[in-house]
Amino acid sequence: MRLMIFSDIHGNLEALENVLRDAAKRNVHRSICLGDLVGYGPYPNECIELIRNVKNCRCLAGNHDVAALWEASPYGMSKAAKEAILWTMDQLSSDNKDYLSSLPDRIDLDEMTFVHANPYNPKGWRYVMDRKYALRSFAATRSRFVFIGHSHRPLVISKKHWLSVSIEPITGDTEYGVNDSRRRIINCGSVGQPRDNDPRACYLIYDTRKQTINFHRVEYDVQKTVEAIQNANLPPVLGRRIVKGT
Repeated sequence: MRLMIFSDIHGNLEALENVLRDAAKRNVHRSICLGDLVGYGPYPNECIELIRNVKNCRCLAGNHDVAALWEASPYGMSKAAKEAILWTMDQLSSDNKDYLSSLPDRIDLDEMTFVHANPYNPKGWRYVMDRKYALRSFAATRSRFVFIGHSHRPLVISKKHWLSVSIEPITGDTEYGVNDSRRRIINCGSVGQPRDNDPRACYLIYDTRKQTINFHRVEYDVQKTVEAIQNANLPPVLGRRIVKGT
């Protein structure tokens, strides 16, 4: 099976469309979206509707998704994120609100666990980027692989020994072999707002037969999205971030 895993779309329709086109060329069989369909970007309804129509795709809830439903307060977010969520609340159709409210916070499938942020407290939204939270995440599941998003930075965390992990940031298009017995936490990066100094959209494909994980970076019309952010009167910083990939 070739499984596409992607996350953190954040209302960026241009990026999402290009990622789905790229994945279609690579013979993906199934896909899982790790959440944050909305927030920051100017196309919340369009992104939700596109995801709803992707064949063989399952989706999780992210922190921006639940904030847009008032299931969590947006007032704990940054100023720009809060303003974008309040704007998004006014844009969402009732059908798309219902869809977001139906999304689970964790999926377990065979040897894999999928969450937006972390598996030990999925709705606590704690980032997994260091040893402390990696070990907590490994302890929360017996799965061989834990796939996450949330930080917008692609990386692989491998468990070496009882209290030892290695953390490897991923840059550009990268093939990562996983044909050993190590357990791993894999962050698929962000489709709509990368933060690893590479503005290209990011997603991955896990090939269960070949035991490889391929990270893919995809160009899209960033300026078109910036203009849409401006036209929606969303905070200008949101446009600057997608231009720089920070």
